Amino acid sequence: MKKVLAWVLLWLLCAFAGIASLFLMLASAIFGTGHKAWRMAVSFDQLCNTATGGDEDETMSSRCWRYRDRQPYGTLRRWIDEAFLWLAGEQDHCRSAFEAERLKRSMEG
Repeated sequence: MKKVLAWVLLWLLCAFAGIASLFLMLASAIFGTGHKAWRMAVSFDQLCNTATGGDEDETMSSRCWRYRDRQPYGTLRRWIDEAFLWLAGEQDHCRSAFEAERLKRSMEG
């Protein structure tokens, strides 16, 4: 029972942190330079990747490029690439994310 209560408390703390982070991200995007907002968006991306069985240090974009020949990753990659093309004018976002991840890991190791 103690373990369940500990997990519920941890869940509540994470839920609060997530909600607070969304508001701070919005404030950074509107009133700041957006740098912090971008970093927070990447962390939410990594959270999504982790929640769906991926590595916690990898973004969903990178994972979608890595598994682009499998479904649903091929479809997700096209949607993500299209969104970044429309929002930021960025071509091949998922491939760029994958290459950045590879470079980062090679510099760490």
